[in-house]
Amino acid sequence: MSFSFRAALVLFAGTFAVAPAWAEDVTIAEAVLAKGPTSKIIFRNIAIKDSNLSQAEATSLFTGALSREDLGAMLERMQASRVTIPEAEIQAENGDHFTLHDIAADSIAHGGAQSLSFASADGVLPDDSGDTAVRLGALRVDHVSMPGLAAALRAGDPGVAAFRFSHLVLESGDLSAVDKGTPAGAPGGNRVLLHTGPATIDQSFDSDGAPLEGAASLTGISLKMPPKSKGGESLTAFGFPELSGEFQFAGAYDPAAKIYRLKTYGLDVKNAGRIALSAQFSGVPKVFFTGEKDVRQKAVRDAFVDWAQIDISNAGLFDKVVAFVSISQRKPPEAVKAEWRAIVSQAPLLFSGAAVIAVAAHAIDKFISDPKTLTLRIKGKDSPLKLDDFAHIEDLSAFLNRLDVTSSPGPSGPAKPASGTRL
Repeated sequence: MSFSFRAALVLFAGTFAVAPAWAEDVTIAEAVLAKGPTSKIIFRNIAIKDSNLSQAEATSLFTGALSREDLGAMLERMQASRVTIPEAEIQAENGDHFTLHDIAADSIAHGGAQSLSFASADGVLPDDSGDTAVRLGALRVDHVSMPGLAAALRAGDPGVAAFRFSHLVLESGDLSAVDKGTPAGAPGGNRVLLHTGPATIDQSFDSDGAPLEGAASLTGISLKMPPKSKGGESLTAFGFPELSGEFQFAGAYDPAAKIYRLKTYGLDVKNAGRIALSAQFSGVPKVFFTGEKDVRQKAVRDAFVDWAQIDISNAGLFDKVVAFVSISQRKPPEAVKAEWRAIVSQAPLLFSGAAVIAVAAHAIDKFISDPKTLTLRIKGKDSPLKLDDFAHIEDLSAFLNRLDVTSSPGPSGPAKPASGTRL
């Protein structure tokens, strides 16, 4: 099993995802899981309450002393009422260093846990030009199950292990990274600062593990570039000394009809606008989500795209871009828009007069003229297209002639869900 931060998290979840047959409290002052000269996880002050594992078994679990087969078997039978680890330190070969604080899992049994959480996490990613610092606030995951973990470990591929949960909430996140093109002594510093507020995920599954409904949101996103960096100066010129916004996702799957609906995948940027994608896919069997790797890949290739849609709403960005170009080129804003409309009008000629390009060009022309909202929906002209068709386009003109595009003056899909809403 390759060692990485992701693998470490899988190990944490697998360790916790396991009313004991016989119970005792087990404590381990320190356990080191080493996967190389400098790659390791150091667990400190592990406490397992009401455990059905002996001291030696628990120690072997956290030190990596077991074969994949034995590890899988132990994770399947491990039970405990609570596991706590005040600190887990993760060190990677490339020098990346993360520390998780106050890890806890409750009501662990039958390959699942009532909850999995940590109080905070911080990390450093070294770089010659300056280290990147990462910090996460409290994380809690409810109703965790990992029915595929043991089999995946036995197969040597933990990346495909099922990881299911009903609710996740992350308090906040912060990242500080050096902008390599900005001197350290520049006014305002030379660091890129990214912050996120609460992130939530709600989802449900059927008895076979196929996803039924899901919603996610990430709010309070803000990005600040160094004032004297190229990016910072460009954003300021556009009237955005700081970018802020939120992200939403919502989807639903109907196993009986074999249809997956991407209700929204959208990003809102304050004082700029919103862009959102939505789509419907048919011919989607459960193995699309739950099958082995080869089976999943074939299911993806064979699934159909009934339609896909993009919705754009302007809340100031388009106007700021026009104003910026107008000043830089010393032309009136209407002259700038007229030039853009002329360019768009030529687009169909570049694609042999393809009807779909003509429809899209006409819609974009109207948006430039009156930049409020734009909706474009694409589908197969005579029959739905397979996902595989989009991955293997040999004749672009022929492919475009298989498409049908419609436009409307505003979003025709569902309204965006409220942050954290369960669908």
